[in-house]
Amino acid sequence: MDRRSLLRILSAAAGAAGIPVDVLAELSARGARRVPLRAWFTPQQRAALSGMVDAIIPRTDTPGAVEAGVVDFLEVVVSERMDAADRVRFMRGLADAMTRSDVGGADPTGGGTNASWTSVLTQLAREGDAARQAGPDAPERFFHTLRSLTLHGYYTSEIGMMEELLYRPLPGRYEGCVDVAEVTRASSGGA
Repeated sequence: MDRRSLLRILSAAAGAAGIPVDVLAELSARGARRVPLRAWFTPQQRAALSGMVDAIIPRTDTPGAVEAGVVDFLEVVVSERMDAADRVRFMRGLADAMTRSDVGGADPTGGGTNASWTSVLTQLAREGDAARQAGPDAPERFFHTLRSLTLHGYYTSEIGMMEELLYRPLPGRYEGCVDVAEVTRASSGGA
């Protein structure tokens, strides 16, 4: 089966399922980012989230979370996938983090990682850990949700998969005896 036949079948199935064909085409385009149906975050919230996700996964020898489009991913998840209670909890946590950043002097434009964003996130992580230790019924805290979504968004993006995880799509070719240095990057940490 060639690609055109597959796309025809998927388009027919999407039409039957009520998914607009243009949305299906957008989702199937290689390298295309999924954008929300409507803007959810304000420019200030997007800037703050950019600073936070960049503090979680900064740019190193590979692109960071901002370049991978994690803020767009967060907007889709929050606006279209979270239930109302989780959405309210996330937005309340975001507002709290932004308030703390204003007090702590974090860059309000979200212009990259700085010590203040790291300080705010560290404080939020400690509070979340303390709440988790209070018992199994403790509510999930903002930092843990943000970190989880950031990692998921990054490592399922094309940048995260291809440049960080060095994913090679199958079918590929088999090369039996290969020097390990050719297929992996040097690790900076020790075991």
